[in-house]
Amino acid sequence: LGLNEVNYNIGYTAWLDIAPEGVSKASGLEVVCARLGVDQADVLAVGDGMNDYDMLRWAGRGVAMGQGSDELKAVADDVTGSVVDDGLADELRRWL
Repeated sequence: LGLNEVNYNIGYTAWLDIAPEGVSKASGLEVVCARLGVDQADVLAVGDGMNDYDMLRWAGRGVAMGQGSDELKAVADDVTGSVVDDGLADELRRWL
């Protein structure tokens, strides 16, 4: 795209995430956890897009949704069902 000093992810459809270089969902979670005193090992992150990649790798438990890409599923600790199959609800039941 010719964008310099930014991170970007192109989604499945017509959307584009743009953030300053080094800023991601993972770095945001890291800041929030530090401020709240939450250990990284206690963080559950669930995602379905490549903009969730770093977050799933960073979290103590990273779970890819069933409709996520194979690349995303490969870095996740586990894969749950798709959105239409209530995969998030299934994972929350396991976690809680």
